[in-house]
Parts: sequence; structure tokens; C-alpha cells
Amino acid sequence: MARNKTRRLLLVRHGETDWNAEGRIQGMLDVPLNALGMAQARIVGDALARSIDIAAVIASDLVRTRETAKPLIDATGFDIAFDPRIRERHFGVLEGRTYAEWRAVDAAGMARYDAGDPDYGPEGGETARGFLDRCVAAITDMVTACHEKTLILVTHGGVVSSMYRHSQGLGFHSERTWSVPNASISEWRVEYHGDGGAPAYYCERIGDDTHLEENALDEVDK
Repeated sequence: MARNKTRRLLLVRHGETDWNAEGRIQGMLDVPLNALGMAQARIVGDALARSIDIAAVIASDLVRTRETAKPLIDATGFDIAFDPRIRERHFGVLEGRTYAEWRAVDAAGMARYDAGDPDYGPEGGETARGFLDRCVAAITDMVTACHEKTLILVTHGGVVSSMYRHSQGLGFHSERTWSVPNASISEWRVEYHGDGGAPAYYCERIGDDTHLEENALDEVDK
């Protein structure tokens, strides 16, 4: 039987924070956008407002995603909901540390992380497998409950990468050959039945930041 429902799914990564610039692990901690991130949010919001007539918008409830979503909502008047299920991966005791500090305190754990161990999770945090399962389950719920043709999620780089691995059938040990820059847009076509079957996700672009490249950000004071 042919699939009978289709959604356009756009995942927008939040703009830059000072912790992004410092290489510091944010996870579920609340870190606001910096000046560059606010400029990126305005640009991605304008790009989406010009290309989409109507959409449902859901953002992670952390401040950096709320701030990224605000220009889009201001420009369009779209309704927005906030959902903690699309927060970044929880890194437990490592949150707030730089990657160099992580290596210094837990080199073995970092090696497992770098190797793509699906069952590694820092103390108090999530495993890669648990995080991916959370992302896929939450986004599937949102897609199938959406009443608009397009669903925009303002979220985090780890969530975007998890959905990309899922849609491409990539294992946890697969080499990462893509990037998800701040304020980039990733897009999927989602096809599914209305009978509760699992949706099929077809990635059409990943980590697209051409809208940022087309605008002058060099003069923004970080």
C-alpha cells in the first residue's frame, strides 16, 4: 500500500553561544546566544520566513533555542510550542567542561565516545543509543501529530545528527562525514501512513548554512 501522508521537516540548529566558540560542552545547561548567534538567528529566521507560508514550530525549551526561534516567530506570527524532548544530549558531569578538560579527567570515556560506542554515557548523562532513541521517538510523535504541511524544529546539533544517522541507516561507529553548523537548516521529506506505522525519513539537505554565507557576518562583534 502506498504511503498516504507526507510532511516537510526542517531542523534548525541554534545560533552560536560563547560556549560553542570556546569548545565547551553545553548539553542541557542553559547558555544564551552571543552577539554572532543573535545575528545568525535573525538571518535564519528571515530565510525561513521568506520561504514558508505556514508551518508549525516547536523549539527545545533551552534559552539558546528560544532565542534562535524568536526572530522567525516575530516575522511570521507562527504559533510556537516548546518541548524538552528535543534538548541536546545530556552529558552529565561533563557539562561545562571543554573537550580538553574532558580528555584530562576521563580519557577512556572520551575514547569510547570518539569510537562511537552506543552504550557509553558520561556519569549522570545519556548514552548515544538512548539519546538517538529519544530524538527519533520525540520527532516521530511531533511529525505524525502535526497538522501543517511543514514542521520546523529549532533544536541542537546532536539532535540533527541523530536524525541524520537514523534516516541514512548509519551505525554508531560510522565515520561522521557531515557537519551541522550553528543556525544551519537540515531538511527531510517524511512519508507515513495514518495507521501508526513508522515514518520513512528522506534527507534532502544536512547542515545547510548558505543563508549565512550570503549575509555579511564578519563585522559582528563576538
